[in-house]
Amino acid sequence: GLVQDLAGDPSGRTYTATFTADDGFSGTGSVTVGTAWQDAAGNAGTGGSDEVAIDRLNPGVTVNIVDAALSDGDASSAVSFVFSEAPVNFGADDIVAVGGTVDGLVQDLAGDPSGRTYTATFTADDGFSGTGSVTVGTAWQDAAGNAGTGGSDEVAIDRLNPGVTVNIVDAALSDGDASSAVS
Repeated sequence: GLVQDLAGDPSGRTYTATFTADDGFSGTGSVTVGTAWQDAAGNAGTGGSDEVAIDRLNPGVTVNIVDAALSDGDASSAVSFVFSEAPVNFGADDIVAVGGTVDGLVQDLAGDPSGRTYTATFTADDGFSGTGSVTVGTAWQDAAGNAGTGGSDEVAIDRLNPGVTVNIVDAALSDGDASSAVS
């Protein structure tokens, strides 16, 4: 961290400063005054220190769409959301799906008693072909109030049913022209 704005009171016995914790740090911070100072009589100072718990580490989430690809034969996949810390204020409204929908969001306390894992099901939209995705935004926090960093995963989707166009080349058939090419 950083100590700044050191100021003494008129007696010269009390000083104050501001300690600012480093962004991205989680652990114990401390401020220590050494022994290189003296009082007016020349007596060496004894020093002192204090500690404070710091959590300025933004939590993250890993999103995993389990299936590698989705199609009409397998249109849905399990999705896991594994957080670096148990989230606060996380819910279905924090999830955005492209090319499908996410349903059945639940916290998986049986598989992960720490509360860091959630599961759901991603179902690809019928008629969609392309890259689908599931994204968690940044509106959730950890218990210390640090904003989440979000995360996402993608999956190839082909739920576009193939079609065929039949073209009888001749506009009409008769006894004189009883056949036509077909493409």
